[in-house]
Amino acid sequence: MDNKELYAFFNEYLRTATYPVAVKISNDDQLPPKVKYASDIFGYRIAVCQGITAARRLGRTMAFSAKDHACGLAHIYLGHKETNELYEQGGFVHPLYTKDREAGAVTAAAEIHLDVGAFKHLIVAPLQRADFEPDIIIIYGNAAQIVRCIQGELFNEGGAIQSSFMGRCACGAYITVPYKMKKCNVVIPGGGERVFALTADDELAFAIPKERIQNIVEGIKGTHDSGVARIPTPFFAITTKPAFPGCYEELDRWVGIKE
Repeated sequence: MDNKELYAFFNEYLRTATYPVAVKISNDDQLPPKVKYASDIFGYRIAVCQGITAARRLGRTMAFSAKDHACGLAHIYLGHKETNELYEQGGFVHPLYTKDREAGAVTAAAEIHLDVGAFKHLIVAPLQRADFEPDIIIIYGNAAQIVRCIQGELFNEGGAIQSSFMGRCACGAYITVPYKMKKCNVVIPGGGERVFALTADDELAFAIPKERIQNIVEGIKGTHDSGVARIPTPFFAITTKPAFPGCYEELDRWVGIKE
């Protein structure tokens, strides 16, 4: 499938409220035609999660290099900057997310980073408008829609999706994990993304590396065809016999409802 066909597929089977986002991680010296860096568009740096929200809600395409990131943590996660001793000792996790630096160091050690200098820039775009092959597709949805993605990923091969959650730095979860580990990832957006990118409280995300896109398509279609796992959810109770309070018995006799 090309990107427009993929968009049509996800729209038909998932019906998400926002566009799936295509992410390209590139070492090219030049950006594609008509693509601009985020800081050139806005005149200031923004967080990459803001760019992803602009892609999925506004249909905007933009690129990020080191000069475009407003969030210092993104520089570390995405391989623009090496960690230092303070970082590794939990100095940027404590005091916001742990009671002390020792606990912060444990959290920092659990992070997945891209190798330093791994790429020059990344591009985010709404899937249907992306004129490149995505390295990652990010889908935002409610729990039922993300469950459909999980079911789709597991349809051909079985098993379970292993995801880890730190409540922070979602860009690591939906960019670095699928890109570096070549696996799908379920993402609970963190506090920063909710504050700056306006991610809703009922939204989750699902990240798909390019190596798993065809598998996801086959699996979502296969589980849909089984008849149980679908969007909208097939509430079979709709066709069951209704039960009313006992006080309705006289009303039933009056209007002529009989077994």
